[in-house]
Amino acid sequence: MSDNHGFEASIDHATLEIIKHVVQNMDKACLVVERSGKQNCPVNFGALRADIHHEVTTTASEIVGVVGNSLDYAPMVHEGTGIYAKNGRGRKTPWKFKVAAGKYKGWHTTKGQKPQPYLEDAKQQNLSKIRGILAGES
Repeated sequence: MSDNHGFEASIDHATLEIIKHVVQNMDKACLVVERSGKQNCPVNFGALRADIHHEVTTTASEIVGVVGNSLDYAPMVHEGTGIYAKNGRGRKTPWKFKVAAGKYKGWHTTKGQKPQPYLEDAKQQNLSKIRGILAGES
C-alpha cells in the first residue's frame, strides 16, 4: 500500500492557491467597477462618490464581489424616484414639499428624479475587462 499523504497535501495546497488567486481576481474586477462608478457618479458635495466601496466574501461554495454605496439616498439617485423610477416602482403623481429656510425656502412641486445608474453603467462599460480579469487573463 502506498502513502498518498504527500499527494493529498499538494492537492490541498494547490486548491488553496487557486482560491486565493480567484479572490484576488475578484478584488481586481471589483476595483475596476468601483473606479468607473466613481468617475460616472453624479457629484453635488462628493459624499455619494466618496462612499462607493467594494467587498469580496468567500464561503465554502462561492466567491462573491459586491460594489455598492451605503448612503441612505444612494438608491434614489441610482434607481430614480417618482414617475421616473425604474421598473415603475416610484410614485405615479407629482407631490409638494416645503423647504423651511434658505435659498430654496417655500413650497415646491416635483415629479421625481431621473435615474442615474452610475454603478450599473460602470459594470456594463467594463464587462469585457471584468470577464478577462476573472478568467485570469490580466
